[in-house]
Amino acid sequence: MALPHHRRTPSAPPSAPSRRPVAVVTAAVALLCLLSLLLTAPRHAPTSPSAQRVTSLLSLTSLSSPLNRDRDDDPASTAALSYRRQLERATSQHYLNASRHWFDHVYVLSLPSRDDRRQDMRRLADALGIQVEFVDAADKHEPFIQWIAERVVESRSLRRKEMAKARGVPASRIGGLSIRSDWLTPFPGNGSSPVAAERGRFPDFPKQSWDGGSASPQTWVEHLETLHSDGGRHTSLRPADADLNVTAALWDPREKLAVRQVHEGVLSTYWGQTRAIKRMLDNGDRRALVLEDDVDVEWDVQSLWESIARKLPRDTEGDDAWDVAYLGHCWGGEYQEPMYLHPLLHPSTAPMCLHGYALSRPGAQHLLSSMLDPWRAFSAAVDAVVPALLHAQRALPRSAPEHPLVRSYSIVPPLVVQRKDGPSDLQRGTGSPWRGVLRDSTVERIRRDQGVWHDGWEDRYDEREGRADPATVLRCGQG
Repeated sequence: MALPHHRRTPSAPPSAPSRRPVAVVTAAVALLCLLSLLLTAPRHAPTSPSAQRVTSLLSLTSLSSPLNRDRDDDPASTAALSYRRQLERATSQHYLNASRHWFDHVYVLSLPSRDDRRQDMRRLADALGIQVEFVDAADKHEPFIQWIAERVVESRSLRRKEMAKARGVPASRIGGLSIRSDWLTPFPGNGSSPVAAERGRFPDFPKQSWDGGSASPQTWVEHLETLHSDGGRHTSLRPADADLNVTAALWDPREKLAVRQVHEGVLSTYWGQTRAIKRMLDNGDRRALVLEDDVDVEWDVQSLWESIARKLPRDTEGDDAWDVAYLGHCWGGEYQEPMYLHPLLHPSTAPMCLHGYALSRPGAQHLLSSMLDPWRAFSAAVDAVVPALLHAQRALPRSAPEHPLVRSYSIVPPLVVQRKDGPSDLQRGTGSPWRGVLRDSTVERIRRDQGVWHDGWEDRYDEREGRADPATVLRCGQG
């Protein structure tokens, strides 16, 4: 039997008022989409060549890379990547507190006249996301440098007599400018003797009234420091001999290598390094980094230092139990001592150069005291002070009350290197032939961003650089 046929009655079209809410909702959704696009779009179009390349590469790889499509389509890969990011944020010190072990100040030693280098260092600091404070270096031609040279001539003469007497040798046997230098050892006698009396101690350095008035007598270093603290009046000091030849006056006949001899540049560098350390102490820093103005730095230096700094020794109260840590060094074989709790950290052997080093506050106090001891101040290159103390320390019995003389650590490979791409302020050409190599150069990144990097700057292996460490010739007294 056929069922009755029911015809569907067409519904009436919606009235105008009922269409308004739909139109309003549609308009609101469109507006939200437009706002979302505007907010997520880049505020500034990339202007540097590398930024434009990176933008195009990101768009190409994100849209067309089979690898990315596979990852996006693979739930397991997406989950693994998400878990990695979660772990990194949850456990990485860099994410938790990137500045925890960073420095209170980063000081850059630089001549005020070298604005080109200061501009380079400002750009480097901006690239690294750090702040730097410049410390004025002294021009090697300033008269007070000659005044210092005259005082070193006098202090060497006194020291030579004390050491000859303590050792029972002729005064002509005292000298040398390697890390074994008699001018830098803290002991007048036999520094390797287990008997303290045989090692001996230098007496108090003679004092005098420098202004010829009623001022209290001071050593020559105290007088120099007093004038410096009094509005920089040290620059008023003048040598007795205005035509003094510093190199000739301080020439050491016991030193065979002319490159080790002390000249105006050595004295001005010594002065500058002590100013940087003094600035650190005056500012009340707990830790500070000192850089020279011609350096390149690892791109991720902050996270690398963060991981290393946590492994440096501390005392039972949690305070720093280290003096100096070399983020940069040259010539020395700093890998010779076993690593110390971190694959990049080693107790120092004989680190040369001072283009990048960290100081704890106790270390700054101790190192400045050693550098400004009137018996040895300015008598040799300033970067030989710590290696000389390390050399003397290795000769001491561990039971000696003076042990340790310095607590020094080196990072290998270094995180800071000298650029060697411009004229040296101290030597002809670009300075010594030593050069370092970074894993990820910040300067290279900057120059690629500026579009000025060229392939000629790429590192090339040179067999001459693979030979025995030249430190054995330049600093260690051999050859």
